[in-house]
Amino acid sequence: MTGIDPVAQKLLYSIMQFNKAKWRQHKPHGRNHNEIMVLACLLHGSHPGERMDWRDNPPDFESHLNQEHPGLKVSEISALMRVKSPTITPVIRGLEDEGLVERTMDPEDRRAVRITITDAGRAIIRAAHEERMQTFNRLVEHLGEEDSLQLAGLLSKVYTFFDAQVSGQNEAPEQRNKAVEQDNDASEPINQETKPEVSKQGDDTP
Repeated sequence: MTGIDPVAQKLLYSIMQFNKAKWRQHKPHGRNHNEIMVLACLLHGSHPGERMDWRDNPPDFESHLNQEHPGLKVSEISALMRVKSPTITPVIRGLEDEGLVERTMDPEDRRAVRITITDAGRAIIRAAHEERMQTFNRLVEHLGEEDSLQLAGLLSKVYTFFDAQVSGQNEAPEQRNKAVEQDNDASEPINQETKPEVSKQGDDTP
């Protein structure tokens, strides 16, 4: 068993604190995390946390928040959020009941339905974003600009590390399947070589 690295342990506990932090329970503008993420995906046409490079030029949120998008299929929203469709479907239904999103027919495929954000939904996501930015503005004041930029860089590295770990685990079964296929392909010539012998014995047998 590998020895426990005290630095790794301290890092683990520090990250675990975020799972029980009270601020995670806060609902910006009265909306839970999934509702905010669905509205954001619909507004931007992509996952809001992955659509830009935050390290160089900070995005002009106002211009992005005013962009129009044709909407997304439920499966596309699920893929962007990396969750299964059944998780997102009730969220979308609730937002639809409140008039924050609506279903529209795909002009290119009448059998498909796209989810689009309404003006009311845009107003909600703008207000939630402004409320959240006020919180992080205070965090920058608390940490200072230098530490804030360093923290942002480190958190990006943490995300990249864990994302690669998960991606590697998901690819492993596919690689194993390929290896099995290759083994099967490699065994085919042997079977072909032995077939004539079997047939010969069959011919010699009365």
